[in-house]
Amino acid sequence: MSTQHLTSVARSDRPRPAYRFPATWPQGLGDLVPRRALSSTLSVHHMPFISRIAYVGMLAMSGLMLIFLLPSFLIYLTGLNTITQVAGLGPGIVGLLVVMASSALGILQIALVLKVPERLEWVRLLLTVLLAISTLEAVLRSWAYPSVIGMGLRWDLGIMAVMVLLLWLPSSNRWFTSR
Repeated sequence: MSTQHLTSVARSDRPRPAYRFPATWPQGLGDLVPRRALSSTLSVHHMPFISRIAYVGMLAMSGLMLIFLLPSFLIYLTGLNTITQVAGLGPGIVGLLVVMASSALGILQIALVLKVPERLEWVRLLLTVLLAISTLEAVLRSWAYPSVIGMGLRWDLGIMAVMVLLLWLPSSNRWFTSR
């Protein structure tokens, strides 16, 4: 049996996958800094309509998260002494580390949202991964440290999930993957 038949099949006959991994990735922390001026953050006329909705929605949710992140962190810091006296030093330090990780995720989310109009594929992939990590962190935090501040459904994560999903719809996908 000859192997010539197997090698003569044209590879271009295969359908392209609907998604491919990004060709470029960030090389350092400098790549996370938005290249656009802060005054042009709402200038989205070059984006498809669905991507505009996702961008403005994520920008609004990131702003709200920033507004509520600082007081939450300060409230935890003021209660840290009480937590360590009641539960011990270990749970107090673990809780502080969790709040600091949540703050770091929030800052990274804001930086990535501001990079969306630059049409970088890795930005929406990292936003998706960040959403999954934030959801896992929220579930673990509410399980390990139930408190009055963090009780209830995290509506911000639900809205962010819808906005990130909009970035994966076909019109947005064509915009992100076009050269």
